[in-house]
Amino acid sequence: MSDAGLAGARALAADTLKIAEQFGTVEWEADTACHGWRVHDLIGHMAFFFNFIADPDLVFPPNPSGKSERLNDAAVRERADLPHEEILEYYREQSEAGLATLSALNSPDLRDGTLDMLDLGTYKLHQLSDAVSFDHLVHLTSDLLQPFGPVTAGDVDVATAIDPAIDWMIAGLPQMCGDSVGASLDSPVGLHLTGATDRTFVLSRQDDAVVVTEDGDLPDHVATSSATDFLRWGTTRSAWRSAVTVSGDRTLVASVLDAIDIV
Repeated sequence: MSDAGLAGARALAADTLKIAEQFGTVEWEADTACHGWRVHDLIGHMAFFFNFIADPDLVFPPNPSGKSERLNDAAVRERADLPHEEILEYYREQSEAGLATLSALNSPDLRDGTLDMLDLGTYKLHQLSDAVSFDHLVHLTSDLLQPFGPVTAGDVDVATAIDPAIDWMIAGLPQMCGDSVGASLDSPVGLHLTGATDRTFVLSRQDDAVVVTEDGDLPDHVATSSATDFLRWGTTRSAWRSAVTVSGDRTLVASVLDAIDIV
């Protein structure tokens, strides 16, 4: 769904600039809901993701852990002391360059090439657009803006970005947490997402690997959640128990949902 991913990335980049251009010192220095990151750091992180996409020669900060989240922390620390206006300009420049690169990566000649992304797994190049839609949508709605974050005003185009964000989560689930999910998946479990979009998935185990399929018949055991809530509990920002309705074997479904942790 790379065309939708590119549309989502473009919309959210424009939203981010509109929001960030209104910040004063108080907003830039405010703590976000992303633990340890100020607003300054969060915008810098989103800019760094575009920078990673746009510049194949980008030198990464040291990251002996090999973990993507520790790389993000290290990149944030490198830019923590920059003036706020430089972080805004960094975002403006890198989002423009990153979106141009994403457009190129969606071309027929490049789209099916692959990229290894540390502990996140291996993805086709066109899926990077979905990754940006996911990263921006989660950070904007769950970490930056109220009711979860510190910023009181700002509009986010959820409708354009929600499906590609979910596409990234579904593509990533078997690679990021497949072992832990598979250990509990004694029977297929359905996931029905509602609200901003309406989609159904089935999680099953085939040859010791977790497989996620869409639009088939739902099994006997189903978790139903709003799509926007899935962005939060699927990334362990909130507890799924307050956001999910379960039908069928609750113990089975609970053990599977407890194992989901998508980055």
